[in-house]
Amino acid sequence: MGTGKMDSSTVYALFEELKQKIEQLGKGGISDNQTNSNVDFQEIVVLMHELRNRVNQKQFSQEQIKELQNILAQVAGYSLGKVNDKIGTVLTELKTIIVPLNEKLDHLQAPANVVIRKEHIFIVDFRRSKTAITIITMGLLILLSWGGNIWQFRNNNQLKDNDLKYRYIKMKGKASSQELLRLETIFTYSRNRDSIFVIREQVKINERLVKEQAKKIEQARFNTGTPNSY
Repeated sequence: MGTGKMDSSTVYALFEELKQKIEQLGKGGISDNQTNSNVDFQEIVVLMHELRNRVNQKQFSQEQIKELQNILAQVAGYSLGKVNDKIGTVLTELKTIIVPLNEKLDHLQAPANVVIRKEHIFIVDFRRSKTAITIITMGLLILLSWGGNIWQFRNNNQLKDNDLKYRYIKMKGKASSQELLRLETIFTYSRNRDSIFVIREQVKINERLVKEQAKKIEQARFNTGTPNSY
């Protein structure tokens, strides 16, 4: 089916010609002149076929479909009043035009707010080696990155624990086997966060006191080495 709008002048001209043929056929009378009536009847059938072809080949707007329906109704009514029983064939041809128009009108009158759902389907075909290798490689890279982050985190924590144990032993001034075993138990074998927190605070306090004591000694040396001024 074409996408352009119908040529209204051509279609309306065909309807007008069809109307005139039916009017002439009704005025002449089939019983009066059988030969002429057969000719007129064949011309009407040809017009019907041409109209039906144009209807099937054109895209109508809703207003044009309504207008065509009105014209078809007028032609049908005209034929009922002007022609005898043989015009039933003509009316059948009219019906073949009216039915498609009604179907198109019903389609145009469907709710405009209907949401058309579009589904996008992504298919992974592992039979294609390139796709499979790419996906597997990406998965391995993600796993390696995740494992590396975990290892780095644990390594950093281990370094912090070793540094804290060294500072604690330095604070104590000695490290017996029992003391080392106690530290390993607290930090490794049976990790006790509360005990680690206490050790960290003790080390911080001791280091602060050592720094303050060093400042006092340095200040005393500075004062002793300075000559008295008069």
